Amino acid sequence: MYLNTFSGIKISYKLSYINQNGQDHDSECLPPSVGRYEYEDKDQFAQILNLERERLLNSMRHCREISDIDTGSSRSEQELTTEITEYIIFSIDPTTFNQDFLSLDAIPIPSIRTSFNLNTEKLIFKMVTREHTQIAFAVHKAIDKALARMGLDEATHDYLRVDIDVNGHKKQPDMGWRPRRPPRGCPKRPSVVLEVAVSETRKKLRQDVDLWLDPVRGNAHAVIAIKLSRQRAMIAIDLWIRDAVNGKPINFQHIEVSENENDEVELSGGSLVIPFCFFFLRDPQTPRETDVIIDKEWLQKIAEWGWDMQFPN
Repeated sequence: MYLNTFSGIKISYKLSYINQNGQDHDSECLPPSVGRYEYEDKDQFAQILNLERERLLNSMRHCREISDIDTGSSRSEQELTTEITEYIIFSIDPTTFNQDFLSLDAIPIPSIRTSFNLNTEKLIFKMVTREHTQIAFAVHKAIDKALARMGLDEATHDYLRVDIDVNGHKKQPDMGWRPRRPPRGCPKRPSVVLEVAVSETRKKLRQDVDLWLDPVRGNAHAVIAIKLSRQRAMIAIDLWIRDAVNGKPINFQHIEVSENENDEVELSGGSLVIPFCFFFLRDPQTPRETDVIIDKEWLQKIAEWGWDMQFPN
């Protein structure tokens, strides 16, 4: 039994375990600072969630203060953010999970993404920050406008806070899209997925990309992966697609948006181009239908909307 203390309140918990029926791939890329708890009941969960969220926000504020003071330091962003994590892990049995999180009486959880692995009995929560929300909203709006130019803005289903069954593993993407009328025989699940990383590592983000593009697990065809810098106004946007031959992920496009010393926005990598066939699972009907393109203007908006929340001053 371990004790963790937040704001003077002591909460007892046991370190979560690895079920003998499965490997713990879910948490292997998460930092040691992730809180790990044995789920007891709804009240205990709500208390831990509130305190972990408070700890996350305090850590983020502290990181910004250090970054402002320590601008000339040689310390890396990874060193500055070692203790920052938006993740919480609970050990919970499937029956309790279904009862407390999937039933009609399920716990309402705002600003949270969840992932549950039936084999390891691990429930992972990702606390969503304001900048995280703004980035996801901006990407959704940019894609909606790109689809509207082709008259296809009502041709997709959106996935937000929706549990997706990933080979026995329930996971929520930050956002997902699929055609409303997919070709016959295609599963009704996201064809394109968005994952946004604020404090999580690039390794964890890449793990999510691999999961979504795996033809057996996520079975998505493209993933937009966005990583925010914690030290400065900079985001990296990667488009990953699944290789049609071997099914492995390919980094199809890399874009960076940042502010220079003169507060001017710089963008490298051009517009974000999502091939039409990956989005709608069919060939486009030219000339009206083309690739789904987020142009440079909207890429800058996506970055700036996130920075407005991340660096309010």
